[in-house]
Amino acid sequence: MEKRLDARVVCIIMSLKDKMEKFNKRWDIASTDSYEVAFNKFKTRILNIFEDIDSHITDESVTEFCQYYGIREVWREGSFDRLWSSNIIERLKAEENEKEFYRLIEVIFALHITQTAGFHGGVVYSRGILYQKIVDAVNLSDINLAITARDDEVILYPKGEKLLDNEIINNVLSFLNIESNKHFEDALKFYQLKNFIKSAESLRRSLEEFLRYKLDNKKGLSANILEIQTKIKSDGRDAQIRNIIGSVFAYLDKYFDENSKHNDGDIDEIENEFLIYQIGLLLRYIYRLKL
Repeated sequence: MEKRLDARVVCIIMSLKDKMEKFNKRWDIASTDSYEVAFNKFKTRILNIFEDIDSHITDESVTEFCQYYGIREVWREGSFDRLWSSNIIERLKAEENEKEFYRLIEVIFALHITQTAGFHGGVVYSRGILYQKIVDAVNLSDINLAITARDDEVILYPKGEKLLDNEIINNVLSFLNIESNKHFEDALKFYQLKNFIKSAESLRRSLEEFLRYKLDNKKGLSANILEIQTKIKSDGRDAQIRNIIGSVFAYLDKYFDENSKHNDGDIDEIENEFLIYQIGLLLRYIYRLKL
């Protein structure tokens, strides 16, 4: 029987989640799952989704996957003299580390996933269908994970407050130019890896490159901070808002100089998260300016 993403099934799943949340609230029931249990439930959902992933990845990509992880390729004989792989799904099953499991999901989406049509010509298996299933699994799971996609890349990162994730992080990733987007994505990845200094430096580079893009020049961050303030003033923006933006820019420029650009500062997770959201707000504001 063909497997396909059925919108009715997704609605039923989400409706069931909503109903159970309302039931728990009505009866004042808090979740009793430990984080370990919640993660294991998520892992099971992913294994269900990727159950036959190997058969939908090109042989060349399976080899690339095995080479990347340094694991021995195993192929078994199937029908019509075809060799079948279970290398990817077995690697997923074996991974117990939470962050490495998330990395595996990103790696899989970087492979060549083939598209399959059903008997009636409709697409029943594709990268897009898999992505939506993973999104649903993330939404069902009470874990520290968010997922987004931009162009041809799927990105997993630690989730913050839901409104901020939706309105700032995902929104920012949707409008950045190529250079600034690359650095912003790097900042999220370094944050996930707890390399907060590199994350902060990537945020600085993202802001610097987006200002260059918006102002159409090659100046450094400090010079363009002065130029963008002049542009904001000529655009007739409120004086107090200009003062706030100017102060934020000045403090950030000094912070980056002292903690990530020239020196390795003492940046912790809380500060790094604040920087991500603060830079996200600034980038969004700059993007909407008509310069």
